[in-house]
Amino acid sequence: MQNNEQVRTKGPVLIASICAALALIAVFAFLYARTTPYYSLYMLKKAILNRDPKGVLTYLDTDSILDNMAKDVFARVDKKEPPRNKFEQHMRAAGKDLAAQLLPQLKAQMGESITNLLLSYNDEQLFGNLRKATVFALSVTTHGNTAEVRQRGKDAISFTMARSPEGHWRITSFNPEEMKLLGG
Repeated sequence: MQNNEQVRTKGPVLIASICAALALIAVFAFLYARTTPYYSLYMLKKAILNRDPKGVLTYLDTDSILDNMAKDVFARVDKKEPPRNKFEQHMRAAGKDLAAQLLPQLKAQMGESITNLLLSYNDEQLFGNLRKATVFALSVTTHGNTAEVRQRGKDAISFTMARSPEGHWRITSFNPEEMKLLGG
């Protein structure tokens, strides 16, 4: 008789303990998930779909993106064909100097440009495709505070991300070859 009574009182305590443990695991899993590149990509997608420029700029490091784009352009020009003479070498150096002077202005205008684009862009097919897309179609490889993002099944890095001081991840550069695929 006493055994049955002990089982009756331990049953609800055991169930409550299991529920509490499951709730703690769920909270920790959610807190961990919020620190992953996948979550930041999901939030970026959500901000684009909601046409929220401030939210988009939270997950895009536009200064780094522009800096890396400039580096890529000049690296491709130098790699494609070295300067043939001193004049061409000086002209390339002048072009790099000019670009370096223009970058701060471009950086200042980037936020406004993204805002205008989001609010005026009306390609419903593109937004429909974005709604259907999942961040898990991407493969993310993290190296400390940086991440390389690829489309699953592809070797080329599509873009890179870095962890911000606030804890979320931001896109810092795009692979120019992958960008060509998006446009064509």
